[in-house]
Amino acid sequence: MRFGAIKTCPVGLTRLDSWTFWILWLTLSETNSFIVKNASLQHAKLTHYKYETGGQRAALSYGDAHLHLVDPGFAGRTEQAIDDATKNKVMRLLSNSVDYETSTQTIALAKRYSPRVLAAIGVHPSTVMNTKDQRLDEFQRLIEENAGYVAAIGEVGLDGKYTQDEQVRKRQLEVFRFFLGLAERRGLPVVVHSRMAVDEVLRTLQDFRLPKVLLHWYDGPLDKLEVIRDRGYLISIGPAVFYSRAISQVAANVALDMILSETDGPVKYHGPFEGRLTQPSFVIEVVQKLAEIKGLHIDAVREAVWSNFQKLIPQ
Repeated sequence: MRFGAIKTCPVGLTRLDSWTFWILWLTLSETNSFIVKNASLQHAKLTHYKYETGGQRAALSYGDAHLHLVDPGFAGRTEQAIDDATKNKVMRLLSNSVDYETSTQTIALAKRYSPRVLAAIGVHPSTVMNTKDQRLDEFQRLIEENAGYVAAIGEVGLDGKYTQDEQVRKRQLEVFRFFLGLAERRGLPVVVHSRMAVDEVLRTLQDFRLPKVLLHWYDGPLDKLEVIRDRGYLISIGPAVFYSRAISQVAANVALDMILSETDGPVKYHGPFEGRLTQPSFVIEVVQKLAEIKGLHIDAVREAVWSNFQKLIPQ
């Protein structure tokens, strides 16, 4: 990379006030790309814009690492949600399942909208009591018959809210371990639900060798972030970051190379999303909020979050 001269007085600028100065820094490369950097002394903020040859801005890319496109809440507007993603450069939608039926439906959706829609199949902790062992065994066949379209196992895990008795807790753990074993054998990443059960989830995960783990909607505790990072796991943050103190604290403390964006659609939200139908493009606002919380430029956060999605599911 070659650096051009620094111009202290851009064309059209005759004087500098006492607060703000502008530096135009042109960096030329073999591909004739350049970066324009704008520095403000008053705010000490650095913004940059990347352009490709011909003056076109480099393509933006986002990912929604967790939503449920076949949920009844999306009934009649699934195609609209996918169109929203397409128009707003949300390049990948990892659509999660909650049982066998939604798993088959999600695979069908992935076949229709590949590569934008990716299928994650599994049994949610809230539905484990309705899932028999025989049905679990059919997931192996489901993967074998649709190997090119099953990108991950999910949404699986544990949830303390649903464990009113020991029987439910035991069944959750059995089903969770079944899917972790399936993911290990098939070399698939896992999208994990861990509400009110983080300690047991982490204990269980360490028994398996998994390519990647995503702790979806992680809201703490903060003292587990180091363990999560040491194991190479990822977390996803969604629109609740705008009003949830717990999630905001996670966002402030988690390393940037661990974060993915999600919507968990069709879940509805408060704050600036009040009264709005959840769309994949909400991840754009999530990424903006993450940049604000971390005091980083939006492009740096966007690029990191997109890169993290590709760590979870290599393209």
